[in-house]
Amino acid sequence: MNRLIGFDVFRGLLLLIMISNHTPSPLRPLSNQPLGFVSAAEGFVFISAFLCGMTFSRKLQISGPAAMKRLAWRRVGQIYLSHLLTLLFCFAVIGQLLGSHAPFYNMIHAYLDHPLFASISSLLLLYQPPLLDILPLYLVFLALSPLILEMSSRTGWLPIMGGSFLLWLLSQFGLKQWLLSFLGPNSLVIDLGAFNLLSWQLLWLGGLMLGQYKLLHPERLARVVERIPWQLALGIAVFFFCWRWPWIPVSVRLGDHAWLLDKWQLAPLRLLNVSVLVYLAIWLGPQINQALSYLKPLALLGRHMLPLFSLHVCFSLLAIGFVETYEIGDYWCYLILGLHMACIVGLSLLLDKRTAIPPGNSAPAQTLTS
Repeated sequence: MNRLIGFDVFRGLLLLIMISNHTPSPLRPLSNQPLGFVSAAEGFVFISAFLCGMTFSRKLQISGPAAMKRLAWRRVGQIYLSHLLTLLFCFAVIGQLLGSHAPFYNMIHAYLDHPLFASISSLLLLYQPPLLDILPLYLVFLALSPLILEMSSRTGWLPIMGGSFLLWLLSQFGLKQWLLSFLGPNSLVIDLGAFNLLSWQLLWLGGLMLGQYKLLHPERLARVVERIPWQLALGIAVFFFCWRWPWIPVSVRLGDHAWLLDKWQLAPLRLLNVSVLVYLAIWLGPQINQALSYLKPLALLGRHMLPLFSLHVCFSLLAIGFVETYEIGDYWCYLILGLHMACIVGLSLLLDKRTAIPPGNSAPAQTLTS
């Protein structure tokens, strides 16, 4: 299946947003949730699921379940290796080399206090230090995707999405904590990171379903989109955008119900915000393609997302620790952010040069709506 340039551009844009969010600088408040109460993490998870839905469904249709599973597990292996290398940097550099400084110690204190058990737990994905929790989430979802797609071919998506919604609903009321309570005291270090996998699975399955529909039933997807009043979705999106930015005179006070916007639980209002943005992205597909065409250089970042994301995590941990340790001013924070982006671009150019397809063997690129 040919590369979808529009998706590469969009992933490159998401990576730049994540770099800004995870590098201490005055730009963080601007890049964090720019379109409402939706972050780059939601975009990354949804786009990844959408692409998996298209790629795996194509493989299932052409080569059968065994080939689809081989493709998925090969990708799982790549992600797991990337995660291990990032963990190795985190333990060796952040922990052993810089762990005597309080900000670095706080990032990885579980490893420094119990190095053996934390290392074993991290290999089992049970211990996920800060910023090292999204790849395990992706890895688990990716590993389960072939099973879900096979099931959808037998039962349809209605029971799958119904069960997914029920699981999301239970997760809002502490299902994850209840399940973890059964582990009881043990030698392993249990820290599954900030993301609640039981909540975020709904976003992944939604993207997986839409990706399959985009490939196999585009006309059915188009009919569903046409039935939803775009004015309602646009109105909701504009409301969340105005609510997000304090300089726009829209004030809603949730009081004790602020959990309705919680990112890590993918709370109800946040899920609504994500849903209307996904609908508008599908509805405005040609216009978004046109806009993304002006950002084509970013496709280079999206094409090598996995190694670049891992480098970004390593650099971000160093940047956060050094800024907090030495109380670095804004000017130097801007320089650190610029250096961070330069390293990402430099590695993307190096990777692109090493993986360049010889002239005459390249396939025509597809766009977002191909």
